[in-house]
Amino acid sequence: MEYSRELFVRHLQDMVRIPTVSHPDPEQMDWPKFEELHRCLEKNWPLVHRTFTRETIGRAGLLYHWKCAGTPVREPLMLIAHQDVVPPGDPALWHHPPFAADIDDGCIWGRGTTDSKCNIQAYMDALELLIADGFTPSCDIYLGFGYNEEIMGGQYAAAPMIAAELERRGVKLGLLLDECGGIEEKEGHKTAVIYTCEKGYADFEFRAEDEGGHSSLPPRHSTLGLVSLAAWQIESNPMPIRLTAPVIKQMKASAPLMKDDTRVWYADPEKYAAQLAAQCETDRQLNGMMRTTTAVTMAQGSPQANILPPVSTVVTNSRLLPGDTLEGLQKYLEGLMPKGVTVRLIKGSDPAPVSSDETEGYRMIRETVEEMYPGIVMIPSMLLGGTDSRYYCGLSPTHSVYRFTGLRYDPRWGGAHKADERIACDILADNVKFYVQLIQRYAAK
Repeated sequence: MEYSRELFVRHLQDMVRIPTVSHPDPEQMDWPKFEELHRCLEKNWPLVHRTFTRETIGRAGLLYHWKCAGTPVREPLMLIAHQDVVPPGDPALWHHPPFAADIDDGCIWGRGTTDSKCNIQAYMDALELLIADGFTPSCDIYLGFGYNEEIMGGQYAAAPMIAAELERRGVKLGLLLDECGGIEEKEGHKTAVIYTCEKGYADFEFRAEDEGGHSSLPPRHSTLGLVSLAAWQIESNPMPIRLTAPVIKQMKASAPLMKDDTRVWYADPEKYAAQLAAQCETDRQLNGMMRTTTAVTMAQGSPQANILPPVSTVVTNSRLLPGDTLEGLQKYLEGLMPKGVTVRLIKGSDPAPVSSDETEGYRMIRETVEEMYPGIVMIPSMLLGGTDSRYYCGLSPTHSVYRFTGLRYDPRWGGAHKADERIACDILADNVKFYVQLIQRYAAK
């Protein structure tokens, strides 16, 4: 089995050059670009498309299925990713055009290189190699590629539709992998960060109304003043600090890699909860790990300086710890509001169930990683962001839904959602190798 760096690079370049940008309004999405991406998949991975069935779900979602011959030895494996990317922003901020997929400094530059077309490329190249090598699985294998993950699903969310279709067919998953996680270097040690859960998501609108009018006759508080006071209340009264089971595991696994007091605190977070809580005041990462957060991100009032706005709004984004709920968070926020401000949930989802780090699927991921990187430290963790994986948790009776890739993080990378997003060319082969070995381990006869 030959791992061709040049071929993997070209395959990722081909996808990055197709601007599959998602938008909250489905009518403003360029659907022909998604159709072009689908043709690209067919062209670059012909064996996959001869071996799997492929269905379109919703406007552009893709569901692939490789049915095993005979009686399956275990429940299916599913690999998911998303086709859509965020807008590139101002092209002037990029050193290379965002959809040119240029190669420079050993990296492919372009929107979607890291989030998450690299996952689709790795899945497809791994499966193409396995099929060419004569591999036949001992269980069913599914692929699911949504098209609006970057807007947290939005209207006509693709991932829930794919999950609902699988549920309708009675499919129960033994192992599902999604984007995020991977191999990192920390304090001279290789670590594998595998996300067993993710925080919930919520957008809230805070609204005030009155008759408006001329700014020379202001009330005690304008509507904009009221929602600004609401924003101040939210920032001044964050949700309480709380240690959750997945974060305790994350801290304990990370403790040997920490320094000074943090090493001691992480080794026994429940004993040192007060010290960790104090640290949250200045450490954004730790703060996100230990509380449900709410960030004030948008505001709207009058279109002109001398007009009192009859309606003003503030919008926030919350990320919920496991155990918190949308209903409970909304009640908490409503309790902070000044008179005259209403609270409305725009969209959101409760935190997904926490997957176990003691399942057969987790063991196989760990064994695959340890085989590739002897001595690596496994760190089960909580993802502060969100992925499409949350929609599939109900399909896994073994609680085996993980956010993990075989990617090795490299300082040359340009981050997801930023200008100059890019990924190192020389790590793509190892990512493909990870999926080849995991699929062989999980689905071997």
